[in-house]
Amino acid sequence: MSKSFIKEFYEKNKSYCAMPFKEIYSDNTGFYKLCCHAKRTNELKKFIAQNTTPFEFFNSTEMEEIRNKMLIGEKIKACETCYKLEENTGVSYRNGKYLNKYGVDVEAKNIGLKLRIHGSYCNLGCYMCHPYNSSTRRNELKRIYGEKGIWGDPFKSVKHKQWNDITKDILDNIHLVSYMNITGGEPLQLPKHWEFLDLIPKEHAKHIKLSYDTNLTELRYKDKSIFDYTDKFENIKLGVSCDHYGKKLDWIRYPIDRLKFESNIKEAHSIIHQLNCTVSLLNIFDLNEIYDYYMKNFNVHTTFVNIVRGPEHLSIRNLNKEQKEIVKQKYKNHKDLEFILSELSLDPVDVNNTKMQQYCDDLSKHRNFNWRDMWNEF
Repeated sequence: MSKSFIKEFYEKNKSYCAMPFKEIYSDNTGFYKLCCHAKRTNELKKFIAQNTTPFEFFNSTEMEEIRNKMLIGEKIKACETCYKLEENTGVSYRNGKYLNKYGVDVEAKNIGLKLRIHGSYCNLGCYMCHPYNSSTRRNELKRIYGEKGIWGDPFKSVKHKQWNDITKDILDNIHLVSYMNITGGEPLQLPKHWEFLDLIPKEHAKHIKLSYDTNLTELRYKDKSIFDYTDKFENIKLGVSCDHYGKKLDWIRYPIDRLKFESNIKEAHSIIHQLNCTVSLLNIFDLNEIYDYYMKNFNVHTTFVNIVRGPEHLSIRNLNKEQKEIVKQKYKNHKDLEFILSELSLDPVDVNNTKMQQYCDDLSKHRNFNWRDMWNEF
């Protein structure tokens, strides 16, 4: 399919996205969604990992209707995040990241899987992480605020029988799978994830690309090592979550062992795809410095396309007008600027950052590690 055709198709069709055709996604609340950026809508609400297997969801009447609507250009309510980004900057995940990855592809083959089915254990409590994605995060918030401090939807585990049903469904359709994105929790510390890798036949695994969203604090689990699987799969790439460097990294991704983390970057360098920085109030002024630090010391590229949108009081939209202008000028040549600009265009929800500061103070007391010693701008 020619580039000119794809470009013309996207210019005419303001709804089509490859993801409902090419990926199956579920989150740690159990729900299936069109992608990780899509909103949850009533039409898909009944589909959860606890009662529906991945390819049952993918082949459902509801998903077929959504795909058909996209092909004729009818906008999908679940995709409002991308539509709003396009209104503000013209660029979204739909017509940017996913377009570059898939172009226009409606064939029911070469399917990707991004399923949070192996648990939510994580050894870090990153200050901006959704609680349902990290056991350490939930425990810290409970100790500080009690049960009511767990914001967002609750974590919903996949039980043993459900996990077996999901795994069987994937293996029955493994000939359709071209890549798997493994996430968690911290995926490299989830025993079910290793069990799942061992179940995939070698003749199919050699045609599957394996990618990870990992905090890279541990490369091994008991007798398992990620390096033991590099010959089994077509390739393995690590997307490493990393939101700063030095003591600021220590606080944001508490209680990270920074020296071990940086040692692991060196050890796993050959399979690291990139570092992924999630942009929030505590790193928005330092993105160039973060990029330079990891490029200079480890020769690793850092991306900044992930933006904190919840909890809202950590969003860069809460910067004042003067600060927003400083950010725009500093990053005017930054290739990921369109997503940052889109967030900056929204009205603040935490004027003067009072809620954000109180929240960081609360975390600091629990961690015995004062954030104010590092962030003078607040």
